[in-house]
Amino acid sequence: MSIYIERKFLGFISSKLEQFKQKQTDLYNFRCPYCGDSKKNKLKARGYVYRKSNDYFFICHNCGKSTTFAKFLEHVDGTTYKQYVLERYATGETGHQPYKKPDFSELKGNAWSRFQSTDAEPRGDSAQTSSLERTWRAFAHYSIKNLPDEHYARAYIKNRKIPEQFWDEILFVPQFREFLDKEFPQHSKDEVPNDDRVVLLYTNEKGEITNVAGRALSDTKIRYVTVKVSDEKKLFGLHRVQKENCIYVVEGQFDSFFLPNCVASGDSNLGGVAAVLPELDVVLVYDNEPRNRDIVKQIEKSIDKNLKVCLFPESVKGKDVNEMIQNGLTLTEIKDIIDANTFSGLTAKLKFTQWKRC
Repeated sequence: MSIYIERKFLGFISSKLEQFKQKQTDLYNFRCPYCGDSKKNKLKARGYVYRKSNDYFFICHNCGKSTTFAKFLEHVDGTTYKQYVLERYATGETGHQPYKKPDFSELKGNAWSRFQSTDAEPRGDSAQTSSLERTWRAFAHYSIKNLPDEHYARAYIKNRKIPEQFWDEILFVPQFREFLDKEFPQHSKDEVPNDDRVVLLYTNEKGEITNVAGRALSDTKIRYVTVKVSDEKKLFGLHRVQKENCIYVVEGQFDSFFLPNCVASGDSNLGGVAAVLPELDVVLVYDNEPRNRDIVKQIEKSIDKNLKVCLFPESVKGKDVNEMIQNGLTLTEIKDIIDANTFSGLTAKLKFTQWKRC
């Protein structure tokens, strides 16, 4: 377990290490933060973190500095080091290191919240709130919100303009497969990439996790991976739904953060989501890709079932809601466009014929 913790915290500070790269499993290379490495050649990188038994260690082949991962982490980032000590203490993973009991009062409101008992009394009275709070509390130590401002995963979410109110629900893990094996040992997927990913948790109405999605942050053929951890329908954001109001259904998980009372399917089968929410006011907001054969086919099926669909006008630029936001539209503008261009029945069939020719 300790190697997993050290690997995770090395990922947290990787953006602070110049020329950081992974050479092989449990071997990382970067410019030495102690001596600064070569002054003449900025590409020289002679600092290494390597594995010995079940712990990480640091060594520099320029200045000769050699120390434990804990001491190295404390030197690079004192705040992250305190969180690291707290996690090792809380999980009992102290190993042979002389970790002192952390000063919890100093960490309250920050890292301490991630180690509070999941059985603690939740805020509110509903069972849904209770389960949700236990879920987010259990995974708070992976939260994007707790990463340093300059961390590349946090910068990625910020650049996509995801509202900060949802950052607690967006996670980052440096090794996706190991994260799944540790947190969801019951998952049945055999081939899962073990790279760094932004992680999104699908939940049911009670706030219980049903699926886990990982979005790659590096170049890879497998950009998205979704892993089932229960037999329930895959539906992202279901815990936010108020059934008495109009429910918007989008394809992308990130898109769902920009519309009120919105859920995401994670694929183009929005009609399948509508079937899970029968007799409710549901609007299907497909990606704005009139030349995508699969999307065109799915929209036509939904119209034939007399479902309400949004057909974006040609003037709207952006293939999905998130891209529209990045192109300058506001949340209110996008909602107004969707509401004004939602159709069903014969009107939808006529508008659809015009839309797919755009």
